[in-house]
Amino acid sequence: MTPAQFDTLLSIVGPLLCKNSNREPLSPAQRLAITLRYLSQGDSIFSIASGYKIGRSTASVVLRETMDAIWEALNNLVFKKWTENYLKRISEDFITKWDFPHTIGAIDGKHVNIKCPNNSGSSFFNYKKNFSIILMAVSDAHYNFTYIDVGAYGSQSDGGVFRNCSLGKALYQNKIPVPPQECLPQSNIDMPHFFVADDAFSLGKYIMKPFKGLNLSDMQLIFNYRLSRARRIIENAFGILVARWQIFTRTITCSPQKVDKIIKASVCLHNFIKKLEYNIHESRKKYCSKTFCDKETDDGVIPGEWRREVGTSFNVILRDTQKIGKGGNNPGTTALNLRNGLGQYLISPAGSIPNQIKHINRGKKLRNLNM
Repeated sequence: MTPAQFDTLLSIVGPLLCKNSNREPLSPAQRLAITLRYLSQGDSIFSIASGYKIGRSTASVVLRETMDAIWEALNNLVFKKWTENYLKRISEDFITKWDFPHTIGAIDGKHVNIKCPNNSGSSFFNYKKNFSIILMAVSDAHYNFTYIDVGAYGSQSDGGVFRNCSLGKALYQNKIPVPPQECLPQSNIDMPHFFVADDAFSLGKYIMKPFKGLNLSDMQLIFNYRLSRARRIIENAFGILVARWQIFTRTITCSPQKVDKIIKASVCLHNFIKKLEYNIHESRKKYCSKTFCDKETDDGVIPGEWRREVGTSFNVILRDTQKIGKGGNNPGTTALNLRNGLGQYLISPAGSIPNQIKHINRGKKLRNLNM
């Protein structure tokens, strides 16, 4: 974050951090600086208190109040209300940048590791035998989070969390302003708009996930390749979040309520700083330059710099959520037909992209070498 970006953030959050006290209180700038250090460096409360020469209880209060202020001040600025036109613009960005039509977001859930809460039983105990809180999120085509749901128990599956979160409930009740179903570009194939997801989710009218199995047809392999290009956006969004806010690189030793505040504040700051950098030259971007994200080339994917910063422990830091059980492998006929129709479109002249055949053939050769 540059000094100018800090000042911009302070002008928005600062009014909520002013305190009246008989003693000289910490200024809003100090409170914000303390919180940014805590989130970005992953420092302990003891380290924060020692570094700023304040008591541990004072540091804890400052962090809690400032994270609440960040969420209150930025929430409505960085999360736009979903409208039909807004989701339509997101789908246009996905086809322009990632060649996947009708996509209104990439969705995924991650476990955020926490210390075992008092008197919680097995509620937060996940399938990897850690204690965690689940972050369910949707991103647009530019690595911005457009929706988050925080606080579900780690013992729940992706599907259970999704069905019970506000997005899942609204989706299943047809209360989301999804753009109308229409033909795919330059074709007569009628297709709804949808979210792209991994295999943990149930295939449905509004959820598109990859084909499973080893002996897949060329159409299915191409579909999986094309879908992975769009779905990789949410993985990169999570990766950028962890690399820049290193509070997530360790088990968070706070109460579940405070962990909720940490996640909400960090996601708000992620979107806010990315928005500030949107119109500046690439060489001046500090938070998320092009090289910081994965890059697609004719020869495959070049890993983004966030992967080197986080290291191979990324899938331990933010662990994938558990595969869903009942209903996950039995999609309806309509959903299967929609996925097959989209797959046929992606291998047609209207929907194909250069090098997709080359990509799947390279994958076949690699599999043959490993057999």
